[in-house]
Order: sequence, then structure tokens, then C-alpha cells
Amino acid sequence: MKFAFCLETLYAELPFIERLAAAKRDGIESIEIWEWRDKDSGTLQHQMDILNISLSNMSGNRQFGMIDPNERRSFLQELSEAAVFSKSFGCCTLMLLSESLAEDDGAVPISTPLTQYEKIEQIIACGTQVCELAENLDLQIVIEPLNDVLDHPRFFLNSSRLAFRIVKEINHPRVKVLYDIYHMAMMEENVLCDIEDNLDCIGYLHIADKPGRHEPGSGKIDFKPIWSLLKTLQYDGAIGFEFYPSGGNSQKAVRKTLDLISII
Repeated sequence: MKFAFCLETLYAELPFIERLAAAKRDGIESIEIWEWRDKDSGTLQHQMDILNISLSNMSGNRQFGMIDPNERRSFLQELSEAAVFSKSFGCCTLMLLSESLAEDDGAVPISTPLTQYEKIEQIIACGTQVCELAENLDLQIVIEPLNDVLDHPRFFLNSSRLAFRIVKEINHPRVKVLYDIYHMAMMEENVLCDIEDNLDCIGYLHIADKPGRHEPGSGKIDFKPIWSLLKTLQYDGAIGFEFYPSGGNSQKAVRKTLDLISII
């Protein structure tokens, strides 16, 4: 298994470029980012090269979603721009959201009223178009369902069952699900069954604990059977730790997580 840490949520007291040195100091070798347009690619690449840190995963869309047919062209353009950025860093995984997020982190309303069935069909159609880009640029695309009970109100793609259904309909090896254990636990899903029954559709895993979306071991999720299952299933993909450090102490949270990894 390969491990990465999201620097959008860690070391928030530091300017982003300074977070890299702090991450390296605490033992992080690979990172994730969300937005790319607010980062100077040259400066970021230089610092990552110096520190020997890799980019594991990043957002493919932040401004436009997959559901709204009126956004389709803009979505594909945004994804293409993100792909160029990611490939320049040797990053081959882009995570997609079905809708863009507003300032309250809820889903931005779409411009055209659609039924639930029509929304699903739009995501499938959009994901099918994404396959060509993924093939041409050697990318792995992962679509992420989010919880709508706390973190992302109004978000349509709020269950792994629906996400797996969509990915199976798209039916392409380069388009899979980003399974976020925190988000799906917030939706009261059976995480162990989800993973065991659908591992072939999972292209990336995210981890945070519940409640609080803090580091693993800080809340109520028992990660031991999850680790055991992943080992039994011989999962050799990536796991991203996308959490907010409890108490605001990133160093302590990261080192606690790395200690947990070491005994897997």
C-alpha cells in the first residue's frame, strides 16, 4: 500500500509552500492537494524536488461539476487543465466531484432542474467522456461520493452504492471510485462490506476518523479490521489521509498516523 497526506488540511498555520518542509520533517513522503490554480507550479515543483516529496492525488475539478449539462464543456476544460498540472508532477490520479462546492462546502445548485435519474445519467455520460482524456494522458480518474449530513449539504452523490453503480455503468478501467471511509461512515454505510464487495471498483481510499474528521484513532472508527481486510484482499493501491488534526496539532496527528501505519 502507498500512503499520502493531504496538505490542504495539515499545517494550516503555514503558507502552503512551507507546509512541505514541515511534512517532510514529520516523515511524509507523498502528498495530496485540492486546488492547483492557487499554487505556483514552478516553486512547488522546486521545493518538492529538493525534499523528494511526490504528488499522489489532486482535484480534477473545483469550479464545475459533472451533473449540470450546461457545465459539461467547462468541466472538461477544467479537467484538462488539471491533468496538465498533475502530469507535470508525475501525478496520475485525479479525483472528481459530481458537483462543485459553495463557500459553505455544500453543493452549488445546478442551472437546470433534473430528476434523480437524469442526474445519474448525466454523471455517467460525463464520466464516459472523461475516459478518452484518461486514456490519452495515462490517468486514473476516481469519482468521490461525499456525506451530505454534515460536511457537504445538498451533495447528490452521497453514497458508495450509487458511486459503484455509476462506475460500473461507465465500465472503464481508468474510471473508479474514491472510497472515503470517513464520508461513508458518516452516511452510516457498512465500510467493511463496501470495500470487500467492491474492491475492483475502488481506485483510491481516503481515511479520517469519525466524528470530527480527525486523524485515525481519534474517534469511533475501528481501523484494525479495515487494515486486516485490506491486507487479506491484497490491496496494493493508494491510501490518502485527508483529515484535520485534532487539537490543531499537525505534527502530533501525522506522527500518530505514521505510527499506526508502521504496525499494519
